[in-house]
Amino acid sequence: MFKLLAYFTLAAIFMLTTNGFMFSHKEKCQISVYKGGKDFSGDKIMANKSFIPYLKSIGAVAKGCNVRIHVVGSYKQLKTPTEYVLSSQMPLALGRGIYFDLQNPKGSTVCNKLCMTTHSWKTLPEAACFIDNVQKKGVKFTEPNLLHDGYTSKASTSEIEALKVATQKLCAPKTKG
Repeated sequence: MFKLLAYFTLAAIFMLTTNGFMFSHKEKCQISVYKGGKDFSGDKIMANKSFIPYLKSIGAVAKGCNVRIHVVGSYKQLKTPTEYVLSSQMPLALGRGIYFDLQNPKGSTVCNKLCMTTHSWKTLPEAACFIDNVQKKGVKFTEPNLLHDGYTSKASTSEIEALKVATQKLCAPKTKG
């Protein structure tokens, strides 16, 4: 019994003095492919893992409103991590948003970027259903055609820039060297 107690004590001291070195982990890219099923079409969706619950809500609302989200843009890998990004496009650089058009279940366009820019979506029952209800689920709609989690409006500019640089570095394609 004494040997067992001594062993655990030594093990605890070792772990404390090495500051968890043996169990430390390297930061990993949080961007991955989201397979949204039949409620999504268009471009492959690349998203931050924190945005996945929002995408699930978006898909559920689309199904309820009898539309499909046709993705025309998602996470964007920049040429360099420090590349300037417009604030309106920052959700894509962070993997926390998508650009979209709306289609009917057969793939015909219901409302595209022009439709949203001119506010015509308000007169189309399916589009109004989708945009109104997606916002009730906590998803932010920024005209003309961006759905995002609202993170960029909550954090400071310096926090957002630091997160963008970190995300872009962690998710950059591996180079041979």
